Amino acid sequence: MATSFAQSGLNSRVVLVDGMIRPYTLILPRNYKPWRAYPVIIGFGGNSHTASKARSYERFESAAGDRAIVVYPQGLDNVWGGAPYARTSIKSDIRFIRAVVDNVGLTHRIDRSRIYAAGLSNGGGMAAALACHAPDLVAGVAGVAGAYYNPTVTNCAPGTVSTLIMHADNDDVVRFDGGVRHGAPYRSVPSVFADFGRRNGCDMKKVGTRQYGDVTVSAPAGCGARTEMRKIRGGGHTWFPGATDQAVKFFLG
Repeated sequence: MATSFAQSGLNSRVVLVDGMIRPYTLILPRNYKPWRAYPVIIGFGGNSHTASKARSYERFESAAGDRAIVVYPQGLDNVWGGAPYARTSIKSDIRFIRAVVDNVGLTHRIDRSRIYAAGLSNGGGMAAALACHAPDLVAGVAGVAGAYYNPTVTNCAPGTVSTLIMHADNDDVVRFDGGVRHGAPYRSVPSVFADFGRRNGCDMKKVGTRQYGDVTVSAPAGCGARTEMRKIRGGGHTWFPGATDQAVKFFLG
C-alpha cells in the first residue's frame, strides 16, 4: 500500500510487519530511469526523530543526486530497537527494513548488492545492527554519533559489511569511550571499530591514521570490506557538517 507524489519523486508508503502497519518515505533519484537498477540508501533518525526530521538533516537524496534511491523509515514511537527505551526489538526492526527493501523492489528496479544504511545516535546504532545481524542485507553502513548499546553490535552473524564510524571526542550524550545511559551500557567507539574491523578481515594491529583539520581518520590494513573510524575534535552530539557527503562517498564512491 502506498501513496505517491510522482511529480516530486517522493512517495509515502507503508508495510505490514509483525502485525503493525509501519510507514516509510521513498525518494526517487533525479532523472529517474525506470529500467536502471539503483542502489538504495536508508537513513535512520535519532531518538525521538520522525522520518521527516531525519530527512531534514541527513538529506541523502541531495548528495546522491541521480545515483540512488533513498528511504527514510519511521521508527516505532520514533525509536529504533537495541536501545533500552525502545518498544520494538532489533529483530522486529530488521524485519521491517527487509520488508521496506522488498516493497521498494516491487515497484522499482534496485541493486540488492548495494543496499546501504546510515543513521544518527540511536539510528546509528540501528545501522550498525543491520551490519551485525543482517550482513546479507546491507553492503555498507555509517554511524554518526552512534549509540552502540550492547544488543546492536554483539552476537553478530558471519559476514563482512563496509563500515564507517563518525564520532566526536567530546560527545556528552553518547561518549566516545563508552558508558551507561538509560540504565544500559553502550560500547566505546574504538571497541566497535575494532570488532567490525576484525569481522571484515582487517589487521587491527596495522591501523593507519590521517589528519584532516579537526578529523582523525583511522583505517586498518588488509580489510575484506572497507572499515574506517573518523574522530571529530570538539564536534559534540549531532549530525556533523559534511557527514552526508562523507557517507554517500563511502557508499557510492
